[in-house]
Amino acid sequence: MTQVNTKQTVEPIEVLAPDPVAKEQASTPQPKCDSGHPTLNMFYCPKTGDPLIQNGDKLEAPNGESWPIVRGIPRFVESDLYVDSFSFEWNTHNRTQLDSQTGSTSSEDMFRTKTGLDEEQVRGKLVLDAGVGAGRFTDVLNKWGANVVGVDLSFAVEASHKNFENDPNVMIAQADIGNLPFKAGTFDYIVSIGVLHHTPSTQEYFSRLVHLLKPGGEICIWVYPSQGDYVKRNAWIPFTHRIPDKMFYSWCRVFVPWAQKHPHNPIVQYISKAFPFSNQGLGIENDILDTFDGYSPRFHGIHNPDEVVSWFEKVGLEDIRVLPWDTAVRGRLPEGWHFKESAEM
Repeated sequence: MTQVNTKQTVEPIEVLAPDPVAKEQASTPQPKCDSGHPTLNMFYCPKTGDPLIQNGDKLEAPNGESWPIVRGIPRFVESDLYVDSFSFEWNTHNRTQLDSQTGSTSSEDMFRTKTGLDEEQVRGKLVLDAGVGAGRFTDVLNKWGANVVGVDLSFAVEASHKNFENDPNVMIAQADIGNLPFKAGTFDYIVSIGVLHHTPSTQEYFSRLVHLLKPGGEICIWVYPSQGDYVKRNAWIPFTHRIPDKMFYSWCRVFVPWAQKHPHNPIVQYISKAFPFSNQGLGIENDILDTFDGYSPRFHGIHNPDEVVSWFEKVGLEDIRVLPWDTAVRGRLPEGWHFKESAEM
């Protein structure tokens, strides 16, 4: 397993008071423009903020630094660092949770509940899917007519790029969501569902996303709640995340089907109380995947709704809404607000 410094700190973004000039401009009706399809021209140097220019199979900054484009995917990191389990699981289950492949609406239904968004709101808008995985929710946004940029630190980008390589309104990039290669004020919406709690600091990585919103743009997140099975799972993480991915996955492939076939077995009932496993009614492959996903990541933050709301308040978001799913929260960046980024992570 890749070693990671668990004491890593991330400097928060300083939120400044509203800019009087920008606020005055915001009060005047502005012409609306189409966000357009995402292209390679939208990438900016994550260190200097300079626009990147494509030169063959790489993106170059004015200072000469460059980032490769490998198999059609811009790469802004050299490895998957602490998320190797996601690299494994999403290339193993690259289509297990995509509604377009299963014929189900389970992901769409979940996305509606955890974001409060619908087709009319996102159609034609530029949306960042922060932590795209294999593209479960990008699949929904794509169906709804949004222009989507999906980013992930893991090599799950291989799976998501393959899933959407023929969709011109979807762009996939491998990058750290704590240091993304986009200029401030780029996106109409940012969604990060079930991702931020797998970073070294859920709150700080959330704060790193907010400045990428356009004035009036909205961010929707869902993180693990500090209750029920999530608390039980959290106690296992220091042990289970150290098990080699293939070994733990092989165990899940044997244990989950067996446990579901013998629900009244006293051993299964005992294990399910101490070691909750997935049984969502969405098929055995989904439950194997979900059980592996629940115990294999290096980081597994758990939070309560009031805590999450306080993050939104701290960075100055407004119209903050706690959605029906626990710890699913949505907020809007006010017109006229601006952000000053702290030193590079």
